Amino acid sequence: MSETLYELPCPFDIETGIVRLLEPLASDADILRQALLSGKYDKPFLIEHDDLRTLYFSLGLVQSTMRISQPDALDLAYTRKMMAFLPFYPRPKGILLLGLGGGSIAKFCYRHLPRTDLTAVEINPHVVAFRDAFRIPADNARFRIYCDDAARFVSMHNARTDVILVDAFDGLGIAPELANPGFYAEAYARLSTNGILVMNLAGDKTGFGDPLAQLAHVFDDRVLSLKVRDGGNHIAFAFKNPSFPPRWDTVHTAARDLERKLGLELTRYVQQLEKSERRVGYKAGFDKRR
Repeated sequence: MSETLYELPCPFDIETGIVRLLEPLASDADILRQALLSGKYDKPFLIEHDDLRTLYFSLGLVQSTMRISQPDALDLAYTRKMMAFLPFYPRPKGILLLGLGGGSIAKFCYRHLPRTDLTAVEINPHVVAFRDAFRIPADNARFRIYCDDAARFVSMHNARTDVILVDAFDGLGIAPELANPGFYAEAYARLSTNGILVMNLAGDKTGFGDPLAQLAHVFDDRVLSLKVRDGGNHIAFAFKNPSFPPRWDTVHTAARDLERKLGLELTRYVQQLEKSERRVGYKAGFDKRR
């Protein structure tokens, strides 16, 4: 971990351990403690207890977690479900990750998809500054991080990619710049012919029906979704491939093979996705509003 992080005992009654902050080592501990307790501290921070290291935007908003003993594992349920695109596209040449956080998905892809080119875009420089704390690989020939606005990045870069993973949040929920038809259209154009957009929909202001309906409009109803019980997230999967629905027997076979290799519950996730495709009405199971 970077030695420049300021440490103090966790001041919150509901948490134990230590807090790590992006502050000079000569900072006043009492001032920082009061800023944390009052909710006025305006940077992300880490809380570390036993084997768990957690990135917070505020005490009520967990952004990412990492098991120190297993830094490349996907600790949060929604991150595991976002990887359910793999049975549909097992060998992507390129993945674009919008939102870095603690780098859980980026690290998992880096380790388990060694032939895939990975680009991550994160708007908050303070989040990027924690990359060493979360053991995110340094930039190299097949992995890089850009500190940039994700919507702007997608609109300005024309190179195609096979998968776009959207997990970008402000202090309340998903960034509004990434939850509108204009962005969905830009993402659609950026995807390769058989590409997939995967989006974590969460937060108080998301209003799940609208983003899913808007995705359905842009992707011509080729949208499936998974519910995440812990936290109330929905993971949306939007398919550019016009051959939809997929051949589910092939997808189930791929899920079983990948589950043995990756240790993710991909078989169950694919079963849930197939059920969502078979629902009456709009394929993702939500009302369509065009």
